[in-house]
Amino acid sequence: MKYDVIVVGGGLGGLTCAALLAKRKHRVILLERNSRVGGYATTFQRTAPDGSVFTMEASIHWITGCEDEGVVKQVLREVGVEDSVEFIPLGRNILRIVFPDGRTIRFPCRKEDFIQELTAQFPEEKANIMNFFDDMNGVWSFLHNAHLTFPSQRTVMDLDKLELKRIAQPLGRIFSYHFSDVRVCDVLYAPLSYYGLGFQDISFLEYAVFLREFFTRKGYWIKGGSQKLSDAFANAILKQGGVVRTNTLVKKILTERGKVVGVEVDDGSVYYSDYVVSNADPFLTFFHLVGAENLPDEFVRALLGMTATWSFFKVYLGLDDSFRIPAPFSSDYEVLILKEYGVHEFAWKEEFPVVGITNYTEFDPTLAPRGKNFITIMAPIRVSGPRDWGVSNYQERNEEYRRMKKSKTKKLIEIAEGIYSGLSQHILVREAATPLTFQRFTLNRNGCIGFDIKCGRLPQQTPIEGLYLSGGWTEPHGGVLGVITSGKQAAEIISGQIETQKI
Repeated sequence: MKYDVIVVGGGLGGLTCAALLAKRKHRVILLERNSRVGGYATTFQRTAPDGSVFTMEASIHWITGCEDEGVVKQVLREVGVEDSVEFIPLGRNILRIVFPDGRTIRFPCRKEDFIQELTAQFPEEKANIMNFFDDMNGVWSFLHNAHLTFPSQRTVMDLDKLELKRIAQPLGRIFSYHFSDVRVCDVLYAPLSYYGLGFQDISFLEYAVFLREFFTRKGYWIKGGSQKLSDAFANAILKQGGVVRTNTLVKKILTERGKVVGVEVDDGSVYYSDYVVSNADPFLTFFHLVGAENLPDEFVRALLGMTATWSFFKVYLGLDDSFRIPAPFSSDYEVLILKEYGVHEFAWKEEFPVVGITNYTEFDPTLAPRGKNFITIMAPIRVSGPRDWGVSNYQERNEEYRRMKKSKTKKLIEIAEGIYSGLSQHILVREAATPLTFQRFTLNRNGCIGFDIKCGRLPQQTPIEGLYLSGGWTEPHGGVLGVITSGKQAAEIISGQIETQKI
């Protein structure tokens, strides 16, 4: 059967792309290997011994772009499912940081509030903090005047060469210039700590872009969990006459003379189209589905030189109704625990030097039975492959794997109990996800979330005519807003080409 467009992978980027194309009256089919769509934007349920059912959020913490004029809300409105998703504003105080000595500091999502908090905690660094943000304001003004929101490697090269040389310096060099107290650097870098990168691994420009978005965009949560958002897009596809086929693994993207002609799935069926959008890991897309032999050598070399982010180890806990989050943290949505100072320089002695706790039921009580809590504990973890876990592939499970999983789960609960006193005595349900768990459900290599910040991202268009990309590996940026925007961009390019061909 022939379709106008085939979308491979039901993550939010692919779902967005397919929903928009279906709305614009193109015949679309989305193929997803799992039993439900969503990728990282998924929930699952676990039942406690007392019969309590907890809805557990697989991965997403919070998102942006959900205000009326925001991209997420606009896309939902365009595809006709705006009313099926409710967004909960998280306010300005989303994050609190805990230092190794037990002292804490808030990281507000408003620049002025953050500067006030930082200078109050480190009065001896006040002048340095103010000078640093003067420098940061200069970068933001420069980007604004250059009309760059999320500069890519290609657009950055067109900037003023002297300014580029300054802002392209490693962030560590800028930090060293401004601060003598490494704790200030740790706080400033906290929102990026989940990436597992050091101060020297990203540029001042990349950091400035991230921090600008952190301060200027409001944070939201999806009531009921991110599956609600994924399902809304899937329903929009169906509503507009598109097809969503789950439990269907794409084995090959078919090409002829450098042009897409369709895909082959695991049961041997072939779907034909002149346009294919891959929402999958690009290493999987190009080296397994397309084949390196069908790609330009220069493109293959460039892709092989790009590295992925770290993955995560994540513990999911359903807590009984007698548990109370300690007062100092009772209103915090996220808490980031630093187990040692200078953590981002990778002088790591701790197994988990950075640990994040997300208290989902602080803003969304619907995820747990009345009076109970659902929290997650997460830490970035480097993985070079399945053998790190004592197995030969991401699907295998053996006693060594289970032992490591149990040990790391126990360790993370102990770390969380350092600030959530008595936590282990109130656990009704516990689940854990390793990097291989994330890989099994998303097919992202080693369970990562995309390319390292330092590697940039791939554009929607590829060297194969008719093959496009969406998702967390592509421009413009990461996160839910980024992948939805990537799907929107791919849809606009393809729709424009289809319409042009009709003329």
